[in-house]
Amino acid sequence: MKLNKLLPLVVAITTITTTQSQVNLENFSGGNTEAAVFAEMRKKRSFGNDLSTVGSPYVSENFTEAEIFYKGKSLGIYLYRHNAFNDEVEVVETGDDTIKYVRDDQGNFVPADGESSSLAPVKDIEVIDKAKGSILSLKTISNEDGILKNAYLYKLTDGKHYQLFYQNRVGFKEGVRAASSMVRSTPNRFTHFQDFYILKAGEEVAYFFSGKKKNLSEVLKPEHQKRTEEIISSKGLKVKEKADLIILIQELNNL
Repeated sequence: MKLNKLLPLVVAITTITTTQSQVNLENFSGGNTEAAVFAEMRKKRSFGNDLSTVGSPYVSENFTEAEIFYKGKSLGIYLYRHNAFNDEVEVVETGDDTIKYVRDDQGNFVPADGESSSLAPVKDIEVIDKAKGSILSLKTISNEDGILKNAYLYKLTDGKHYQLFYQNRVGFKEGVRAASSMVRSTPNRFTHFQDFYILKAGEEVAYFFSGKKKNLSEVLKPEHQKRTEEIISSKGLKVKEKADLIILIQELNNL
Protein backbone atom coordinates (compact mmCIF):
# COMPACT_ATOMS: atom_id res chain seq x y z
CA MET A 1 0.00 0.00 0.00
CA LYS A 2 1.53 3.29 -1.08
CA LEU A 3 1.88 6.04 1.50
CA ASN A 4 0.07 8.57 -0.68
CA LYS A 5 -3.14 6.56 -0.30
CA LEU A 6 -3.06 7.60 3.33
CA LEU A 7 -2.45 11.28 2.78
CA PRO A 8 -5.21 12.89 0.74
CA LEU A 9 -4.29 16.32 2.13
CA VAL A 10 -0.68 16.18 1.05
CA VAL A 11 0.60 16.53 -2.52
CA ALA A 12 4.21 15.60 -1.86
CA ILE A 13 6.29 14.29 1.00
CA THR A 14 9.71 15.82 1.43
CA THR A 15 11.05 13.42 4.04
CA ILE A 16 11.27 9.65 3.78
CA THR A 17 11.34 7.71 7.03
CA THR A 18 12.88 4.31 7.56
CA THR A 19 11.77 1.50 9.85
CA GLN A 20 13.55 2.87 12.89
CA SER A 21 13.33 6.59 12.15
CA GLN A 22 11.31 9.23 13.94
CA VAL A 23 9.80 12.36 12.43
CA ASN A 24 10.39 15.78 13.93
CA LEU A 25 7.23 17.76 13.31
CA GLU A 26 9.05 21.04 13.84
CA ASN A 27 10.59 20.53 10.39
CA PHE A 28 7.16 20.78 8.78
CA SER A 29 4.59 23.51 8.31
CA GLY A 30 1.19 23.86 6.69
CA GLY A 31 0.03 20.80 4.77
CA ASN A 32 3.35 19.07 5.31
CA THR A 33 2.65 18.95 9.04
CA GLU A 34 -0.06 16.40 8.29
CA ALA A 35 2.43 14.44 6.20
CA ALA A 36 4.77 14.16 9.15
CA VAL A 37 2.10 12.53 11.29
CA PHE A 38 2.21 9.45 9.08
CA ALA A 39 5.24 7.34 8.30
CA GLU A 40 5.96 3.96 6.76
CA MET A 41 7.64 2.50 9.80
CA ARG A 42 5.93 -0.83 10.42
CA LYS A 43 8.23 -2.96 12.55
CA LYS A 44 8.30 -6.54 11.29
CA ARG A 45 9.27 -9.01 13.98
CA SER A 46 10.37 -12.58 13.35
CA PHE A 47 9.67 -15.08 16.09
CA GLY A 48 12.59 -17.22 14.95
CA ASN A 49 10.53 -20.40 14.69
CA ASP A 50 7.52 -21.92 12.98
CA LEU A 51 5.63 -22.87 16.14
CA SER A 52 1.99 -21.92 16.52
CA THR A 53 1.23 -18.64 18.29
CA VAL A 54 -1.37 -18.08 21.01
CA GLY A 55 -2.84 -14.60 21.43
CA SER A 56 -2.27 -11.47 19.38
CA PRO A 57 -0.03 -8.40 19.51
CA TYR A 58 -3.10 -6.26 18.73
CA VAL A 59 -5.63 -4.84 21.15
CA SER A 60 -8.08 -5.77 18.39
CA GLU A 61 -6.95 -7.38 15.15
CA ASN A 62 -9.67 -5.71 13.13
CA PHE A 63 -9.27 -2.14 11.90
CA THR A 64 -11.91 0.27 13.25
CA GLU A 65 -12.79 3.88 12.43
CA ALA A 66 -11.18 6.75 14.30
CA GLU A 67 -10.74 10.48 13.86
CA ILE A 68 -7.11 11.53 14.15
CA PHE A 69 -6.14 14.91 15.57
CA TYR A 70 -2.80 16.71 15.67
CA LYS A 71 -2.58 19.68 18.08
CA GLY A 72 -6.38 19.76 18.15
CA LYS A 73 -6.72 19.88 14.37
CA SER A 74 -8.58 17.02 12.68
CA LEU A 75 -6.61 15.15 10.04
CA GLY A 76 -9.64 13.13 8.97
CA ILE A 77 -11.22 9.72 9.51
CA TYR A 78 -8.99 6.65 9.25
CA LEU A 79 -9.13 2.96 10.00
CA TYR A 80 -6.74 2.04 12.78
CA ARG A 81 -5.60 -0.72 15.08
CA HIS A 82 -3.16 -0.62 17.98
CA ASN A 83 -0.25 -3.04 17.93
CA ALA A 84 0.42 -3.03 21.67
CA PHE A 85 3.46 -5.31 21.34
CA ASN A 86 5.33 -2.88 19.09
CA ASP A 87 3.31 0.01 20.60
CA GLU A 88 2.43 1.52 17.24
CA VAL A 89 -0.83 2.62 15.67
CA GLU A 90 -1.40 1.28 12.17
CA VAL A 91 -3.64 3.35 9.90
CA VAL A 92 -5.48 3.02 6.59
CA GLU A 93 -7.54 5.66 4.80
CA THR A 94 -11.27 4.98 4.99
CA GLY A 95 -13.27 4.48 1.82
CA ASP A 96 -10.36 3.00 -0.12
CA ASP A 97 -12.08 -0.12 -1.45
CA THR A 98 -8.98 -1.03 -3.47
CA ILE A 99 -7.33 -2.21 -0.25
CA LYS A 100 -7.92 -5.88 0.45
CA TYR A 101 -6.95 -7.69 3.63
CA VAL A 102 -5.32 -11.04 4.19
CA ARG A 103 -3.81 -12.80 7.19
CA ASP A 104 -0.03 -12.78 7.46
CA ASP A 105 2.05 -15.75 8.60
CA GLN A 106 1.32 -14.87 12.24
CA GLY A 107 -2.42 -14.75 11.60
CA ASN A 108 -2.77 -10.96 11.75
CA PHE A 109 -4.95 -8.96 9.36
CA VAL A 110 -2.81 -6.84 7.02
CA PRO A 111 -3.31 -5.07 3.69
CA ALA A 112 -2.98 -7.58 0.86
CA ASP A 113 0.15 -5.94 -0.56
CA GLY A 114 1.96 -6.79 2.69
CA GLU A 115 2.66 -3.22 3.73
CA SER A 116 1.16 -0.97 6.37
CA SER A 117 1.61 2.61 7.51
CA SER A 118 1.75 3.83 11.09
CA LEU A 119 1.41 7.05 13.01
CA ALA A 120 4.77 8.63 13.62
CA PRO A 121 5.72 8.43 17.32
CA VAL A 122 5.20 12.12 18.08
CA LYS A 123 3.19 13.85 20.78
CA ASP A 124 0.09 16.03 20.29
CA ILE A 125 -1.58 13.23 18.30
CA GLU A 126 -4.93 11.91 19.50
CA VAL A 127 -6.77 8.93 18.04
CA ILE A 128 -10.48 9.02 18.97
CA ASP A 129 -12.31 5.76 18.31
CA LYS A 130 -15.58 6.54 16.52
CA ALA A 131 -17.52 3.63 18.05
CA LYS A 132 -16.15 3.48 21.61
CA GLY A 133 -15.14 7.11 22.07
CA SER A 134 -11.80 6.01 23.55
CA ILE A 135 -8.89 8.44 23.25
CA LEU A 136 -5.42 7.12 22.49
CA SER A 137 -2.40 9.42 22.63
CA LEU A 138 1.38 9.31 23.00
CA LYS A 139 2.68 10.31 26.44
CA THR A 140 5.98 10.30 28.28
CA ILE A 141 5.74 7.79 31.11
CA SER A 142 7.80 6.65 34.05
CA ASN A 143 7.11 2.92 34.02
CA GLU A 144 7.09 0.35 36.80
CA ASP A 145 10.89 0.26 36.74
CA GLY A 146 11.20 4.05 36.81
CA ILE A 147 12.37 4.17 33.19
CA LEU A 148 11.28 7.19 31.12
CA LYS A 149 9.92 6.37 27.69
CA ASN A 150 7.15 7.33 25.27
CA ALA A 151 4.09 5.09 25.14
CA TYR A 152 0.55 5.11 23.82
CA LEU A 153 -1.98 5.51 26.64
CA TYR A 154 -5.78 5.36 26.74
CA LYS A 155 -7.44 8.22 28.64
CA LEU A 156 -9.88 7.23 31.38
CA THR A 157 -10.68 10.63 32.89
CA ASP A 158 -9.17 14.06 33.39
CA GLY A 159 -9.72 17.30 35.25
CA LYS A 160 -8.00 20.26 36.83
CA HIS A 161 -5.61 18.21 38.99
CA TYR A 162 -5.06 14.85 37.31
CA GLN A 163 -5.40 12.80 34.16
CA LEU A 164 -5.83 9.04 34.50
CA PHE A 165 -4.71 6.65 31.77
CA TYR A 166 -4.19 2.97 31.21
CA GLN A 167 -1.66 1.26 28.99
CA ASN A 168 -2.33 -1.87 26.96
CA ARG A 169 0.99 -3.67 27.23
CA VAL A 170 1.78 -6.96 25.51
CA GLY A 171 4.57 -9.35 26.37
CA PHE A 172 5.87 -12.13 24.14
CA LYS A 173 7.28 -15.48 25.19
CA GLU A 174 8.90 -17.64 22.54
CA GLY A 175 7.71 -21.21 22.37
CA VAL A 176 9.81 -24.32 22.86
CA ARG A 177 9.82 -27.28 20.50
CA ALA A 178 9.25 -30.64 22.12
CA ALA A 179 12.45 -32.57 22.78
CA SER A 180 10.68 -35.89 22.14
CA SER A 181 7.35 -37.32 21.10
CA MET A 182 6.55 -37.90 24.77
CA VAL A 183 5.98 -34.19 25.47
CA ARG A 184 4.17 -31.38 23.70
CA SER A 185 5.73 -28.32 22.12
CA THR A 186 5.00 -25.00 23.84
CA PRO A 187 3.54 -22.39 21.45
CA ASN A 188 4.67 -18.80 21.11
CA ARG A 189 2.47 -16.70 23.35
CA PHE A 190 1.36 -13.06 23.51
CA THR A 191 0.10 -11.98 26.95
CA HIS A 192 -1.84 -8.75 27.54
CA PHE A 193 -1.43 -6.56 30.62
CA GLN A 194 -3.11 -3.32 31.71
CA ASP A 195 -1.15 -0.69 33.65
CA PHE A 196 -2.47 2.54 35.20
CA TYR A 197 -0.74 5.92 34.84
CA ILE A 198 -1.50 9.24 36.55
CA LEU A 199 -0.44 12.60 35.14
CA LYS A 200 -0.47 15.63 37.45
CA ALA A 201 -1.62 18.97 36.05
CA GLY A 202 1.32 21.04 34.83
CA GLU A 203 3.67 18.07 34.54
CA GLU A 204 4.94 16.25 31.45
CA VAL A 205 5.44 12.74 32.81
CA ALA A 206 2.69 10.26 33.66
CA TYR A 207 3.69 7.97 36.52
CA PHE A 208 2.94 4.27 36.89
CA PHE A 209 0.44 3.37 39.62
CA SER A 210 0.61 -0.18 40.95
CA GLY A 211 -3.04 -0.36 42.03
CA LYS A 212 -1.99 -0.58 45.68
CA LYS A 213 -3.42 2.04 48.01
CA LYS A 214 -0.08 2.48 49.78
CA ASN A 215 1.51 3.65 46.52
CA LEU A 216 -0.97 6.50 45.90
CA SER A 217 1.27 8.88 47.85
CA GLU A 218 3.90 8.44 45.12
CA VAL A 219 1.65 9.65 42.29
CA LEU A 220 -0.70 12.19 43.93
CA LYS A 221 -0.08 15.72 45.16
CA PRO A 222 0.89 15.95 48.86
CA GLU A 223 -2.04 18.27 49.62
CA HIS A 224 -4.48 15.57 48.47
CA GLN A 225 -3.16 12.71 50.61
CA LYS A 226 -5.58 13.14 53.52
CA ARG A 227 -8.60 13.75 51.30
CA THR A 228 -7.71 10.65 49.29
CA GLU A 229 -7.92 8.47 52.39
CA GLU A 230 -11.30 9.99 53.26
CA ILE A 231 -12.71 9.40 49.77
CA ILE A 232 -11.53 5.79 49.66
CA SER A 233 -12.97 5.10 53.11
CA SER A 234 -16.32 6.84 52.66
CA LYS A 235 -17.01 5.28 49.25
CA GLY A 236 -15.45 1.88 49.96
CA LEU A 237 -13.19 2.11 46.92
CA LYS A 238 -10.76 -0.55 45.78
CA VAL A 239 -8.20 1.40 43.79
CA LYS A 240 -6.86 -1.67 41.99
CA GLU A 241 -10.20 -1.71 40.13
CA LYS A 242 -10.48 0.57 37.10
CA ALA A 243 -14.00 1.83 37.90
CA ASP A 244 -13.10 2.70 41.50
CA LEU A 245 -9.86 4.40 40.51
CA ILE A 246 -11.78 6.56 38.04
CA ILE A 247 -14.16 7.59 40.83
CA LEU A 248 -11.23 8.54 43.08
CA ILE A 249 -9.54 10.71 40.44
CA GLN A 250 -12.85 12.37 39.54
CA GLU A 251 -13.46 13.19 43.19
CA LEU A 252 -9.98 14.65 43.55
CA ASN A 253 -10.47 16.73 40.41
CA ASN A 254 -13.58 18.24 42.01
CA LEU A 255 -11.58 19.61 44.95
